[in-house]
Parts: sequence; structure tokens; C-alpha cells
Amino acid sequence: MLRFMLADAAQAAAQTAAPQNAQQNPAGAGGGLMSFVPMILVFVVLIFFMNRSQKKQQEKRQEMLDKIAKGTPVLLNSGVYGKVVEVQGECFIVEIADKVQVRVSRNGVACIEGEESADGAKETSKKAEK
Repeated sequence: MLRFMLADAAQAAAQTAAPQNAQQNPAGAGGGLMSFVPMILVFVVLIFFMNRSQKKQQEKRQEMLDKIAKGTPVLLNSGVYGKVVEVQGECFIVEIADKVQVRVSRNGVACIEGEESADGAKETSKKAEK
């Protein structure tokens, strides 16, 4: 008889607990999606700051390229130092040795000699060190 009473009590408890659980989480999977919202926001903020930094670097490089004029000492991306002899639109004529001139695209110039490059390193030539 005690066994029947315990079984009846367990069934009654289960019946009353089931509606309470259904009322607490009616959507079911809605809570899982909400846990991703903070992570998505972090990625959006990260991408925003990365693009902002890249845009600043591009503007700084464009300013550097705009400053290049005849007689400006430059460092090319190949690691060769030279002096700009002539500016031709999107190209420069750079003298890298006596009577040795090369035509270089604007994108081929790494930095102006003696100024900071895009990565923050200060460039100097061997001539300046002597």
C-alpha cells in the first residue's frame, strides 16, 4: 500500500512539473540563437576597426606618393635606393646609379628615403651612414 501511495505522489509531481517547464521555455531553440549575438557583435566591431586602420594606412601612403617630386630620394620595393629624375603621371624615372635610370610604377616605391615607411620603420641609405 505504501508503494502505491509513493507511485501516485511521483505521478502527480511529474504532471505538475511538465506544464511549468513548458511555460518557462515555450520557444525551445530561441535561447540558442541569442547566445551567438555577443560573439557576432564582437566580430562586427573587430572588422570595423581593422578597416579603419587599413584606410588610414592607405591615406598615409597616398600622401607619401603625392609628395614625391624631382630630386626626391626613394627606396624601391626591390630594395634599391635611387633619386627621382622625372615624374610621368603614374610612373617615375629613378636614377639608381650614374647614368642608370629605370622607369618605376608608383606602386613600386616603398618609401621616401629618411622618412618612416608604412610599417613604422625608419629608412636610411648607406650613403647617409658614411
